[in-house]
Amino acid sequence: MASSFSIFVCSTFSDLSNERAGVLDAIRRLKLQHDSMEYFGARAEQPIETCLQEVRASDVLVVMVGHRYGSVVPESGISYSEAEYSEGFRLKKPCLIYMRDDNVPILPRHMERDPEKLKLLERWKETLQSRHTVATFQDGNRLAVQIAADLARTIQDLEKVAEARAAARTGGDTALLSEITTVITDALARGVPESSLLSVIRSSVYALLGTMEKREPTVFLSYARADSALVEQVANGLRAAGVRVWLDKMIQVGRNWMQEIERELSAADFVAFFISPNSVGSGWAREELQIALHRSVSGEGGAVILPVILEDADVPPLLRQYQWIDLRGGDIDKGVGQLVEAVRHWSAERPA
Repeated sequence: MASSFSIFVCSTFSDLSNERAGVLDAIRRLKLQHDSMEYFGARAEQPIETCLQEVRASDVLVVMVGHRYGSVVPESGISYSEAEYSEGFRLKKPCLIYMRDDNVPILPRHMERDPEKLKLLERWKETLQSRHTVATFQDGNRLAVQIAADLARTIQDLEKVAEARAAARTGGDTALLSEITTVITDALARGVPESSLLSVIRSSVYALLGTMEKREPTVFLSYARADSALVEQVANGLRAAGVRVWLDKMIQVGRNWMQEIERELSAADFVAFFISPNSVGSGWAREELQIALHRSVSGEGGAVILPVILEDADVPPLLRQYQWIDLRGGDIDKGVGQLVEAVRHWSAERPA
């Protein structure tokens, strides 16, 4: 990756001091292999605005949650850790979430005793679990190993996302401008006056903008060919619920495959990525995911990513920042219902 990127480590101090030290040490070791990586870790007694500035300067947040809520920021009424996370989530930073396993016995002093803080802690945990796919940990050593492994893969994915971003920008823009130039040149060669041509272009663009404001959201379905039968069932369910879908089988014969994929990904409002050993190992599916991720990770907006897990697989850590829809039980109707609900929820959240 040409430019540097940074990690922000977010956690409480008193109950997770050993785990935090192990994770920071693992990140330092990881930094030796990746010179472009920087990391921040909020320090005790550090002003909240300084912490938030470091969150804003970071590319990925690692959030560790135990059984203590931590100190509350007076002006916001939430803890430093939650404030840091909330700022990162607001800015759409990738967030890797790790929670201590509730079944692991811990010292009483590491448990939250303040009833009000305990309510805030449980509410925050519910928020994290509703937004992300959360990993649990039992001890500091295994947590450090897991986070180091996740970050190593995340670094690789960020590098690939950056490459996909550059390729999508260059290839997509070049193809679009080439087609526009061809249309205009052909019209002029046929004797269409420049003023008439310009008038038609303006009116067409304005008409298109009006149509796009009224159109139904589109869901791009990204999957491996081996899973196509199951994905087609989901597509039919979405269509029956009034949701527009796009699959690669809709590409017309003779069209440039990659350009069509990039164009549809750029136009899509949602990308449903179907997770299975087939898709994780598929070059095409991973390429589609990287193109979709590049705008999200870079903070440029783009399609909302909706991971749908079909089978257990070695999932890229960057996908854990999203809440998954679980189809491992084979309940297609339930999965379609959750997808429709997610599409409607995010469509209502987006500005008009």
